Parts: sequence; structure tokens; C-alpha cells
Amino acid sequence: MAAEGHHGTPPIGSSAVSRAFGARVSIATEGQSLFLVVGRAGPPDAAVRSVDGQVLTRLSDQRRVLAVAALDAYAALSRHPDIALAGPVSIDPERFGRFAQLVGLDADSP
Repeated sequence: MAAEGHHGTPPIGSSAVSRAFGARVSIATEGQSLFLVVGRAGPPDAAVRSVDGQVLTRLSDQRRVLAVAALDAYAALSRHPDIALAGPVSIDPERFGRFAQLVGLDADSP
């Protein structure tokens, strides 16, 4: 069981449910993440590049992309004036592997 926080309170990131199941919850705060980014009036490519990110693929229209950027770029992306929506995307490893192969990120794909 997790240690108690200051003055007998549960530690930050702890909940009654997680404590009941003995679960530990952790949130990554560094590294790369996959983001869904939607441009306000056009493609969000310049905004993604402004946070040192890379557009991987476009979705249903030119304004919607999947991009890779540092996790700490989330705040800057979501506040960017040219961005209508930005948020991290979670994909299980098997599905991401198929996606990577489909868009040519897999070095072994033809």
C-alpha cells in the first residue's frame, strides 16, 4: 500500500478506488507522445513544428493530424492561437505497431 502523504492524507494521485485495489497510478511527464491536433482555420503543421513536433499523418481533412511531440508541449499546443484542439492520444502497442507500419514509421515496412 502507498505511503500516506503529509498529515495523514493520501498521497497525490491516490484515490479510494486505487487504494482499495492496491493500484499505483503514475502519469508520464516527459518523453514523446502522440497527439491529435486540429487546426482552427487550416492545417496545424506550423504550430506543431513550433513545439518541435512532427506531423505523422492527416485524418479526415487537412485540419486534423496525428503528431508526435514532447509531452511537455501539450500546454503550448493547446494554447496556440492556430489550434482548435490538441490532446494526447493513447494507442495500445499492437495497434500502434500496425499504424506505424501503415504510415511508414516502421523501418521494416516496404
